[in-house]
Parts: sequence; structure tokens; C-alpha cells
Amino acid sequence: MTTTPWTLRAAAVAAVLAAGLFGARAVDAGSEDITFPSDYKTTFAYWMTSERFDNNQVRYLWANDLAFAAAPGGGPLPVGSQFVMEVYGAKVDGDGEPILDADGQLMPDAIKLVAVMEKGEGWGAAYPEDERNGDWEYGFFTPEGMLMADVDTAPCRACHLPYADEDFVINRAELDAAAAAAAE
Repeated sequence: MTTTPWTLRAAAVAAVLAAGLFGARAVDAGSEDITFPSDYKTTFAYWMTSERFDNNQVRYLWANDLAFAAAPGGGPLPVGSQFVMEVYGAKVDGDGEPILDADGQLMPDAIKLVAVMEKGEGWGAAYPEDERNGDWEYGFFTPEGMLMADVDTAPCRACHLPYADEDFVINRAELDAAAAAAAE
């Protein structure tokens, strides 16, 4: 390919447009602000298992003490609240069908990643109103705790967005019930 002033200009214009488009979207505006709680299995409260038959995943969820203590009130959770979700692939047979245990539940196989949802003061301001989940931010980590910075968190925000009345926490009723039971 021959380089001409026109191809150089076209490449420069494309680069400027791409930078402007991606910068305006703020895909992962604050994932780097999330703290990976390496001790979550011993210091957080385990509160539920979620099975995803639609994509063959088993998810285990934990909440830090701050979120767990505030949950039974039903209102917004305080800044500093944090949730951890371990995501496992489900065991499947040779045809790709899930293998169920004796109770008809998905059986976890290898861990895929650890997702963290954390609330920070003003964190939502980085996103347009139609994507904002209050001041919650999301991040994906390897099981060893390394940030997977190249993973787009927009699907997290889109999935949690309809739960504004529950402070963007999916399964808030289960969280509140588990926290209330633990407080008794």
C-alpha cells in the first residue's frame, strides 16, 4: 500500500474520532478504583448462591460487614459497601448440557473470575445518566486478585440498572433476609 498525504490524513482523522468516541463513553471509568478484598472468604458474609442455567454458571456472593449490617434497613447502602461474586463455569457433559447434582442444582467446575461491586463517593458521576448505577462501580479480577482492566463493565451496569429501587443490588431481598437472620 502506498502512503499518501490523504491516507495519512484519513488515518489521523480515524484515530481522533476513535479516541473521542471511546473517551466519551467512559467504559471502565472506575474499575481501577476498586479494592480487591483478598480476605473476602474469611471476613465477608456469604449470602447466596445464584445459578445461571442460561449460561451454565454458578455464582457465590459475599457482602462486606458494612453492606451486610446496613442491608436489613432496605434503603441505600453506605459508601464503602462491597460485594464479591465468584463466577464458576458449570460442569457439562460431552454434549455441553449441564450436569446436575442429586437436588437438580448446577455443579460448579473451574472458577472463571471474581467480580467486585463497590460503592464510592461520587463514583457514578463518570457515567452518563442512562448508564449510572448510583455510585456503584464494577471490576473483574482473576482468582488471584489481578484486575482484568480490559473487561468492559457496561454489561454489569446494564443488568443492575433496573434495580435502582434496590440500590442497584440484584437479589436485594435475599441479601436483606440473610442479613436480618444473621442479626437475630
